Amino acid sequence: MRKAVLAAVLTVALVATVTYTVRLPAATPRLSFFVIAHTGPGDPFWAVVNKGVTDAGKMLGVRAVFQGPPQRDIPAQVNMARAAINARAAGIAISVSDPPAIGQVIREARGKGIPVVAINVKEPADYKGEPIPYMAYIGMDEYEAGKNVARYLLPKVPQGAKVLIAMHEPGHVGLEARARGIREVLTAERGAKVETLDTTQDPTKSLATMRAFLKANPDTKALFTLGPLGAIPAIKMIREDKLAGKIAMASFDLDATTIQAIKEGLVEATVDQQQYLQGFISVVQLFLYAKYKLEPTDYNTGRGLVTKATAATVESLVKQGYR
Repeated sequence: MRKAVLAAVLTVALVATVTYTVRLPAATPRLSFFVIAHTGPGDPFWAVVNKGVTDAGKMLGVRAVFQGPPQRDIPAQVNMARAAINARAAGIAISVSDPPAIGQVIREARGKGIPVVAINVKEPADYKGEPIPYMAYIGMDEYEAGKNVARYLLPKVPQGAKVLIAMHEPGHVGLEARARGIREVLTAERGAKVETLDTTQDPTKSLATMRAFLKANPDTKALFTLGPLGAIPAIKMIREDKLAGKIAMASFDLDATTIQAIKEGLVEATVDQQQYLQGFISVVQLFLYAKYKLEPTDYNTGRGLVTKATAATVESLVKQGYR
């Protein structure tokens, strides 16, 4: 009887062991990468970055998450980054929109062994704080792009002219660098009187603010917007107030409204920084580091101009979300 009981116990133990052994191998945990911007996909610009992130995740078979607050909100961006750190991200890409705050959270991530690359906005050349230890920068040189678009508009800017720069996110280091490049070229080459105006991210307020400025300064000859959040209300103003041919306008980044305005001759040009690449390449580089320890490297996504001559070529790609 005791032998029978012992045999039964051994049989149960053996079955349990075999069952446990069969269930033991688990699927390899899916790598998770987080791309964290200072503004979310509600902004037409960041919607394209989001598509790049999503496409890279699908191609690589990893979890790739794009995040950003509805409007520029540095504490919210920092909290998203810390949540990604706590989730044991395999890699983080982040815009350095506020060097002290974002620099600190990047140091926290690197201290825990998490690779980090910067996208869209990098540490400013004149930054006086502790160096920010991101591994690579994937994006456009904002300052040089500002100089480039200002040079393009020079033939439309008379000597000593008044020029408006519409700033929809004051304090954003990337936009400030764009504005600085524009200002330097126009003051050096034309002796222009360049004013920067806080137009906010609210399209209604932006439109009203620009209209009020032009009413007070009817001799303004050129208008620069620094992205779709400024360009879209500015285009509405130029169209409705019949300012085409009276004010030369240029902008940054691509969206359907700006492309159409270029085709109509309301906007002279816009800078194309190919932001799809900022989302796509950042995920690819972080994946290659996580899997094969291939070091991320700086990647200039471009500063070329889209003009009336090239607008039709990129229009379909804008509608598809790639440009």
